[in-house]
Amino acid sequence: MRHLRSLALAAAMGLTALPAAAQEVTTLRVGNWLPMHHLIVAGILQPWAAAIEAETDGSLRFEIMTSALGPPPAQFDLLLDQAFDVGFGVSGHNPGRFTMTQVMDLPFMSPDPWAGSAAAWQTYTRFGAEYGEHRGAHVVGLFVHSNPNINMARGRVETLADLEGSTIRVGGNVTGRIMETLGAAAVQLPPTEAQTAMARGVADGIAFPSESIDFFGITPVIESVTRIPGGLYTDTFWIAFNEDSWNALSDDHRAAIERHSGMAIAMLAGFAWTNGDVLGEAGLEASGVEFLTLSDDDIATARDRLSVLETEWLEQAEGRGFDGQAILTFARAMAEAYRRDTPVNIPR
Repeated sequence: MRHLRSLALAAAMGLTALPAAAQEVTTLRVGNWLPMHHLIVAGILQPWAAAIEAETDGSLRFEIMTSALGPPPAQFDLLLDQAFDVGFGVSGHNPGRFTMTQVMDLPFMSPDPWAGSAAAWQTYTRFGAEYGEHRGAHVVGLFVHSNPNINMARGRVETLADLEGSTIRVGGNVTGRIMETLGAAAVQLPPTEAQTAMARGVADGIAFPSESIDFFGITPVIESVTRIPGGLYTDTFWIAFNEDSWNALSDDHRAAIERHSGMAIAMLAGFAWTNGDVLGEAGLEASGVEFLTLSDDDIATARDRLSVLETEWLEQAEGRGFDGQAILTFARAMAEAYRRDTPVNIPR
């Protein structure tokens, strides 16, 4: 009763009478360079943040910024400069900086977003401390996008030979090398410019997952989509805290974050991109787009041609003093262990 009377008196006086613990709220700013309805924000960052906030009874909160402080390649440096407490970005936007972490960017490493994201995180957990590629930050999650297709605005890619001589929009350095090795010319453009580029003939097509084709409004200019089983490439994304911001958190807050990070982030990415692709493909099918699948023989040819990228990555690993083959073998084993099409109902 005495407590209730105190609350009534405080309310009458315009005062707040909350328990002391409820007033101790730590708010972390999350750097963001994407629209709030983008899959990464709405499907990965927001659920991740909400789970941690619930775990900490609201004593830890995340403020996801609605406008960018800089372009995507600047995000890691902005994080190091403490422009925000938490950031995310694409490893391939900084060529040569996160080479070892980008093992899942190599051709045919990621059969699906569940497998690729899990493998990216498990491999980083085992070897990442040796890399030293994220000094000044505390990485809490890595993930990859879903399998990309070759989406053509003009013509069709039924065989690898059809790709030769075409111009394909790419988003990162590894993707560009892949397209060029397969005979296409690569043009690096922001995804927001892709539709205009293809409408004007600057690019004949784009290497992108179906989700991204839908999100960036590219569907209207697409005539055909060629699926490439096994995962032609992926981009590795990182989520990290500024190291000082991380160290300033309480032990309880750090523990809560870690319980909802790592593999939990990888699984959120798997859900998000799988569901996003369903929506994207439905839109493409409704537009009458032709779907093709590269043949097994062409897949084998592509693997053979693109093996040079793996050789180069292994040479870079050796040059940095790492056992690249051990990292690559482990990453492949993790991708195989976590692939979503693993049979579980096996007849006896």
